[in-house]
Amino acid sequence: MNTFNQIWMECWLEKGYMLDPSLEEADRFIIIDSSDRSIGTIEFKPYTTSEMNEINKVFPFHKIDSIYNNQDKVIEIDKVAILKEFRGRNLERLLSLFIYYNELYQIEYNVVLLERVFYRALKNVYKLPLETVGEQFYYKGDHVIPTVVYPGFVYMNKEKFPWLLPDLEKTIINT
Repeated sequence: MNTFNQIWMECWLEKGYMLDPSLEEADRFIIIDSSDRSIGTIEFKPYTTSEMNEINKVFPFHKIDSIYNNQDKVIEIDKVAILKEFRGRNLERLLSLFIYYNELYQIEYNVVLLERVFYRALKNVYKLPLETVGEQFYYKGDHVIPTVVYPGFVYMNKEKFPWLLPDLEKTIINT
């Protein structure tokens, strides 16, 4: 857990974001590079449509019909980070884990607040099926785009996504 927190906190501080440690239960992963170095993180949080859910306080994802009507097929994505010196070439590792996790649990919707440059990379380079569900706004140090990602399309059509890595056990550590 210390390594997980060190990585995402270093990335947040580098970008000038406000730190927001998660205390609730979540599945947290450390991304490992080809040299067995811990280089990134991703957190998968259970999602509820409660207005008390922190992400719903920030943006009302719970008012989107597809999210509200399919709560058991939704997760929140948080703490997506890759250390500066390892960015670019390791994003495929992180995204492959992301798809693997969603497929394992048959998740169809992800709610997430995406930083603008990362949003463009996911949409234009990696062709992830995602939907902007609100106007961008300033939050904890940067402008974010409220987004719903549809990972099911990717795991049902893997041949359309050549960046997916097949050998994930060398890529992740679940904290």
